[in-house]
Order: sequence, then C-alpha cells, then structure tokens
Amino acid sequence: MQLISSLNLKNSEYLSKDRLISYHHQLRLIFTLGSQVKNILEIGIFNSLLTDILKRNGYNVTTADIDPNLEPDIILDLTNDFSTLKDKFDAIVLFQVLEHLPYEQSEEALKQLALITKKFLVISIPYNAQFLALQIKYSYAHRSRYLLFHVPKFWSTKPVCNEHYWEMGLKGYPKKRILDSVAKAGLTIKQEFIDPIHPYHYFLVLEKNTK
Repeated sequence: MQLISSLNLKNSEYLSKDRLISYHHQLRLIFTLGSQVKNILEIGIFNSLLTDILKRNGYNVTTADIDPNLEPDIILDLTNDFSTLKDKFDAIVLFQVLEHLPYEQSEEALKQLALITKKFLVISIPYNAQFLALQIKYSYAHRSRYLLFHVPKFWSTKPVCNEHYWEMGLKGYPKKRILDSVAKAGLTIKQEFIDPIHPYHYFLVLEKNTK
C-alpha cells in the first residue's frame, strides 16, 4: 500500500468540490446516528477536517492510519490483528480506504471492523460506472431534484485511481459481491446512499448484528 503522504498532495488539490461533497455526506450520515454515537474511530486520514468538525459537534474522535507521517492517534495496519480496540468505539468510520487493500484482505478487515465496533460502521467505497446526472432546480424550491442514470463498468478491470486494487462496478466486483461481503462480516445495511452529483463515492451505514 502506498502511503498518502508520499503522493505529495496539497490540501488545495485534495479538497476538490467533489471531495467536499463527500465530506458533507460523511458528516450527515454520522449525525443521523444520533445519541447512540459518542466515541468515534476514524480510520484513514489525510487532513483533520472531518475530525475537527466532529469534535466541534461534541464527538470524541480517535484517528488511526498506517502512515505515521500523518500523526494519527493510533498507527493501524488493517491487514494485522487490531482486536485490542474491541468495544471502545460506538462507530468506526473509514471513507475510501478498503479499496487500497487487495479484495481478500479488505474482506478480512471488514470482519475485524465488525467485531471491534460497538454499534456502527460507516464507510464509502468507489463505484466505477458510466453515468449521466441531471439537476433540476427552481427559484423558489428549497432543494434541487436529480435524475441519475448509471451503468457499472462491468466490462473493465481498470480502477479510476492507480492506488486502488479494486472498485465496485468493475469486472469481478459487482455490487452483489460487496454486499455479500458485508453480510458475511456480520453487518446489516442500515442505509446506503449515492449523491447524483458525485456518484463515484458509494456510502454504507452498517449496523453490527447482535445475535
């Protein structure tokens, strides 16, 4: 896995309009969990934007990353055993992280994450598809309306990002395979979401099975 700090990214380049849209939905989905969530583990960081906003809203946030240059609270390799973190966090959040591991390793990581979280796992993964999105907005309407047409690129094996081992929608990685992995990990889908403006990020709010 290539460390993000080795890519020489600047915050101004990383914080594109599309990524800021993604940040909005990360926060919104966490907020919808309400008072059930107080302590959060954020895995995979580049800047402190998400952490800072969550802390300003009263959450206790611990950061974790494999890259020590990012100065996370915990150095964490998802391919190793991290069961010592069990039952410390009401929710674990990781956005655009799992695809940086080979699929079999990401499946095992998902199982461990399901084991250690108290209640929830909130993730996003890349959804590689051809799409057409239309926005309809009226002067006096409070919200825009959207139409989204998209077809997974099942004929292709090439991820959008060179650092990704896989992306949902590509050949060999249909949505059903990813959702089967979620179920096998002992997680139930509480909510799934795609923003028509930026449908490349596919969000899942997952709840730990208690049975």
